[in-house]
Amino acid sequence: MNCDFSEVKNIILAYPLNFKNEFSKCSFVIDELINNLPLDINIQIVTTDEAALYQLNNMHPNKIFQPLLIEKWDDIWMRDCLGFINDNKFIKPIYFPKYCDYKNRWNYFERINKLSRKIIKHFINKPIVDLPLIWDGGNLVNNTRYGFITSKIIEDNPSFTKEYIENIIKDKLDIQPLIINKSITDVVGHTDGYMSFINENNIAISNYPNMAFLKKDNEYLEYLSNYSIGRGLAITRINDRPIDEAVACNCNIFKRKGCFYTAKGNYINNLRINNTIILPEYTLSTKRETEYYNQSNKEIYQSLGFDVKGINCDSLAQFGGSLHCLSFTY
Repeated sequence: MNCDFSEVKNIILAYPLNFKNEFSKCSFVIDELINNLPLDINIQIVTTDEAALYQLNNMHPNKIFQPLLIEKWDDIWMRDCLGFINDNKFIKPIYFPKYCDYKNRWNYFERINKLSRKIIKHFINKPIVDLPLIWDGGNLVNNTRYGFITSKIIEDNPSFTKEYIENIIKDKLDIQPLIINKSITDVVGHTDGYMSFINENNIAISNYPNMAFLKKDNEYLEYLSNYSIGRGLAITRINDRPIDEAVACNCNIFKRKGCFYTAKGNYINNLRINNTIILPEYTLSTKRETEYYNQSNKEIYQSLGFDVKGINCDSLAQFGGSLHCLSFTY
């Protein structure tokens, strides 16, 4: 089973320059990411038209891209929508995130599920094995033994028992699924917002400041830490700084701006490419906080022996995700 610490040669990204939605605002983040990728990584790009591809080549004259033009593609979250690689197979779950407004977006996710198969077939030379579970790729953090998955997978698949879900994941991915509680403050339920494996025996877990609005979150992080230690894993804490800032939605369930939070201040959702960490950076509430969190996390990863590069991800974070969500590596 592929892990974040597996040796990789390729990255799949969407280039949203001409997307007909607000993701187009993230184009310059993709450009910055491309500029910071190791030179030996093959860059595979999904975009909508020749104009976007021309702009991409013009912005990066020294890079060589493998492009795929899909006119109706307009998603940037490649980690979530594609699936998982296990040895010589590509395991494809159903991408249908059940967030607050999901019932109004059925046609959208049906289209993305269909088109994502084109991406897999074009770039990844492995047979596709369908997995009959609604499951986002961001809700899996794994080494070669364990896969951390939140209970969102049980919520999203009410027709199946927990035992059935665990057995089918074990059978298809060859890992032991560890279905952990979802935080009561978290609608998305993705484990990659809280944790990431550094190597087979060391897992990074978020560390939040001691602030009143983060009390429940800090209790949840202690639960994750204790659970991981109980599985014999060493813990490295990464200094995240969540901001009390919601992502806009249209459901009006809670009579507020949004039902889930931006990813601003989430540093653990970084991109690992072999010995390089591409670290999200953010503009936080004060200059002092901004400098502290951006620098302290860089130093943590450098102390572990990584080459660390930073990219400002303010515009990306407003959509609820960061660099790990954005990319698919293999």
